[in-house]
Amino acid sequence: MRRISDARLARVARTKAPRDLSTLRHRALLRARAAVSALLRQCFGRPAADSALAGALALGEAAAVELAAIPDGADLRRRDDVRLSCDHPEVAEAFAVRIQAIALQYSQGRKVDAATASPAELLGAYLMGGAGSDPRIEVRGKAGEVD
Repeated sequence: MRRISDARLARVARTKAPRDLSTLRHRALLRARAAVSALLRQCFGRPAADSALAGALALGEAAAVELAAIPDGADLRRRDDVRLSCDHPEVAEAFAVRIQAIALQYSQGRKVDAATASPAELLGAYLMGGAGSDPRIEVRGKAGEVD
């Protein structure tokens, strides 16, 4: 049986283990959810309890509560941004492209169903409709009929 040399073991020990970015990613996700929720609330106000908008806002509120439990100041956000910038640099561009594609669909007359829309769809509708109520948004009742 061949023995592994001490030099080889030392070389392996010197290599850096990949950074664990899961905590930073989680904080970034919480910040994004809270920001999207605040924007949607500003645009659409209080939704019906059974709408997808209510779900998106609840997700954002839960994220804001979790963020409030940690010292999430400007310095921590800046450090997280620096460490995450090399993680997946193309994510921000991919997100922008996806939201622009959704917004384009709404500019061409697509209507969003407020009962089933994702937060991204609601954000795209907002970007194309501006603040206030948007005629492209249909609110469905509990029976699934358009009110």
